[in-house]
Amino acid sequence: MRTTIDKSAVQLIEALLFLENGPVHIRYIAKITGETRETIREAVSQIRERLARIESSLVIIENENGDYQLTITPELYEKLGKRYDTRKKLSISPQALETLAIIAYRQPITRVEIEKIRGVGVEHVLRVLLEHELIRITGRKDVPGRPVLYGTTKSFLKFFGILSLQDLPSISEFERS
Repeated sequence: MRTTIDKSAVQLIEALLFLENGPVHIRYIAKITGETRETIREAVSQIRERLARIESSLVIIENENGDYQLTITPELYEKLGKRYDTRKKLSISPQALETLAIIAYRQPITRVEIEKIRGVGVEHVLRVLLEHELIRITGRKDVPGRPVLYGTTKSFLKFFGILSLQDLPSISEFERS
């Protein structure tokens, strides 16, 4: 049995998928739109049907992680994808990943505090993480010299596919490994 969904909810979900320009997890859609997972699934189904009916160049795909993405048809992607794929192919070095983990779990944190934990200089790594917008300057610590404090960004959450820092695994999970 098909559920009737408010047209504005369907449009909101469609707009969100368009604006995100990449895979979007159903939890994130629910958080942003305030809709239930069932409503989101039904809205996605309606959008898919409408796109197929009008023979649109757009399709909605779902990956194995439960993410939805509004994208172009595979045939058109073969012709245009390389030219118009604006997403950065970001690879993170082990050093940057370690630094990012320290920031994520200890934020706000200064460069000196990170270097004390890692045992090496991190100035270059911090610059790279800032350029990729995975971290940001959150302020200055209220101590002599007023060093810069670092924290993670929304791009960090999106890159790792989590909704909030509370979704990070606990430190105790790593200690058991």
